[in-house]
Amino acid sequence: MARNWTEIRLLNFINSEIEESLTLEYKSAEALDRVDAKKKEITKDVSAMANSAGGLLIYGIREFGQENRRHLPEKVTPIDRRAFPREWIEQIVQAIRPRIEGIVIHAVNLSSGDTDVAYVVEIPQSNTAHQASDHRYYKRFNFQAVPMEDYEIRDVIFREQTPNIALKFLVEIVPHASENGGNFDRINDYNLIVRAKNNGSAFAQYVACFLDIPVSILEKIEHKINIKDGGKMYRHRLTNLNQEYADEQFKSNFPLLRSMTMNWKIPLGDDFENRRAENLLIKWKIYADNALPKEGKIPVREIEIVDLRRNQK
Repeated sequence: MARNWTEIRLLNFINSEIEESLTLEYKSAEALDRVDAKKKEITKDVSAMANSAGGLLIYGIREFGQENRRHLPEKVTPIDRRAFPREWIEQIVQAIRPRIEGIVIHAVNLSSGDTDVAYVVEIPQSNTAHQASDHRYYKRFNFQAVPMEDYEIRDVIFREQTPNIALKFLVEIVPHASENGGNFDRINDYNLIVRAKNNGSAFAQYVACFLDIPVSILEKIEHKINIKDGGKMYRHRLTNLNQEYADEQFKSNFPLLRSMTMNWKIPLGDDFENRRAENLLIKWKIYADNALPKEGKIPVREIEIVDLRRNQK
């Protein structure tokens, strides 16, 4: 999940009006305080994210106060790194039991002042249940952290025996020559690479991913029945029967073992780079054996570009 975080990237959340979700929560600067109640709230929010699907906690972005705009980011609220250094947050998070492995805290420098920062906390989905410092277990539900029922705690602990599939999105730019009246023009192909990795302890015999992709960025529409949302989105159904393996379609139902990855490739339109500047979202939902389904969304402009033109002359 870890990537470079900048003030521009944070402002994109605000300008694009990215709403809070199961895997994203905004916290204003006032959420960080040295009183016990605020410290407990930090462990509550972090443990709830790990107990659910993992995700991002962004300290330093305030939500709108109006009821009709709640859960939308309003503005950046700077945090003084001298009063609340990153190490202080790390120490608070360590009060969660058992400790959450793989948390990354990014300090993002802000232009409003030399000591002004925002903190982005990247939290992985855990394979067990984590207890906040108030000795309670929490989950993410309806944009907030709420107490877990006993059966929910047992289900989370059961994750150790189920696959845990994480998705990563890339766009590759591949150059090739095209014949044009005896001449060869150099053009570019754009492909969306969807990479699934099994971070769980158990292998996945069956993997199915449902992607809703904006029609405007796709190269072609194969089946009109898959067009959704009034013609704006196209649903791809990807499984481990149609994954991309090297340069060939891999037709066997090969299980996704622990720490193994597999890729799907979706051709994009020639004008993808122009479309990328628009406020477009890709929505996804993934299923794997008896594990609970996971879902999320990602802005198209946030997807990493892999430019293969640099490797060719």
